[in-house]
Amino acid sequence: MTRSTRFPRLVPLAATGLTAVALSLSLAACSSSDSGSADPASTESSQSVTIESSADAAQAPDGAAVPEGFTLVEVPEYGISVAVPSDWETLTSANASDTELVARVAKARDMSEDEVIADLEDRPLLSIDTAAEGDFAPYLVLSRIDDDGPLPSEDKMQSLAELNAAETSELEQTTSGSGADASLFTMNASDDGVQYNFSAVSVSEGDDAYITTVVVSDSAQQAQEVSEAVLASL
Repeated sequence: MTRSTRFPRLVPLAATGLTAVALSLSLAACSSSDSGSADPASTESSQSVTIESSADAAQAPDGAAVPEGFTLVEVPEYGISVAVPSDWETLTSANASDTELVARVAKARDMSEDEVIADLEDRPLLSIDTAAEGDFAPYLVLSRIDDDGPLPSEDKMQSLAELNAAETSELEQTTSGSGADASLFTMNASDDGVQYNFSAVSVSEGDDAYITTVVVSDSAQQAQEVSEAVLASL
C-alpha cells in the first residue's frame, strides 16, 4: 500500500534563482514542519556495477541494489553508501583534497571552490554531471536531518513547494532497497521558461533522523531514474 499526496498547483511566487531553489530543497534549510509521506520508486532492473569508495569498498545494505549505469559511493560521515550516476563526478570529504575535481565541480555548480568545500560540512556528498552542455548541470546532494522525526512531514514538503513556486508537487510513502521506511517528494518549477525537476529521497534512520538525497535535473525522466537508483541502494 502506498499513500500519495498530490499538492495543488501553486501560484508562482517572486522569482527565485535556481541556486536558491536547489539549496532550499535541502531540508535542513527549510524552516517548516509536520506530517510525512512519500512515493514508491521502482527498484527493478538492478545489477552489480562499478564500486567507487572513499575507503576500500562501498557496500549496499542487505536487500539494497545498484542499478546498471550507477556507482556506489561511500559517505564516510554517515557510514552509508549511495548510488550515483557512473558518468557524474562525485565529491566527498574523502576526495576533497583533489583540487582539479573541486574546480570542475565548482564550475559546473556555478559556485566558488571555497563554497563547494564549505557545503560539504552540511551535505557531505555532491555528485554532478560536469560534462553537461548548456547552462545547467544536473546534480544531487545528500545530507542527514536530525531531530525532525523519522521522515519529512507533509506540511514541511508543502511549505517547500510553496517556497519554490512549484507548478506541481507530489509526496508518496515507500520503502528503500533495504526495507527502511522512506518517502519520495517530487516537484517541478520553471525559470525563464525552462522546466526544472526536483526530488527529495528520504530514508528513515530511526525515530528522529533521516537521510535525504536531493536530485535536481532539467529532465523529468533523469530525475526519476536517479531518484529510484538512490532509493534502491539505501
